[in-house]
Amino acid sequence: MRAEQSVHKEALHRTGVLEEERRAGDGPRNSCRDAFRVLVTALRPGSASRAARRAVRDTLARAGVPEEGIGDAEIIVAELAANSEKHARGPYELRIHCLSGIPVWCEMVDGERELGEIPDLLARLHTTPAGPETGLSFAESGRGLLLAHKLSDGHCYAYPTTMSSGAGAGKAVAFALPAPV
Repeated sequence: MRAEQSVHKEALHRTGVLEEERRAGDGPRNSCRDAFRVLVTALRPGSASRAARRAVRDTLARAGVPEEGIGDAEIIVAELAANSEKHARGPYELRIHCLSGIPVWCEMVDGERELGEIPDLLARLHTTPAGPETGLSFAESGRGLLLAHKLSDGHCYAYPTTMSSGAGAGKAVAFALPAPV
């Protein structure tokens, strides 16, 4: 659904182009050329991490992002997608925000309305160095957020949002994407 078409009342802010709306052969580079566009990919439970990694890799590679940056973004999105599947209900979607053809922001969105501890943990990561002595470590709990925070140079946030599919309220955990060379 494109922004100029009618959308569900709950999703009036949406500017996204759903994966199924992209023309055949209209890869991420072509579909990301407008001044501002959001590429939306619906993710299926059980394969969300794999599909999210592929979408991020394809989009960043076509934009000319170096391999190291692509790898970091893949790690972040895989961790966030796994967190969504483990701790939140669906639907799940990946949104890649592009500005003048350059992917700049990525959101992992799920159907869970509550942000829970996520904003507090991210706030602590901004003010407290990670390590076992501070309680902020690479332990199993919070690992995905810690990786997202570290690999995005602290540009990771969580906020309420509306599902692009019109399925109602949800939450996004988002991070800045690496820049192309």
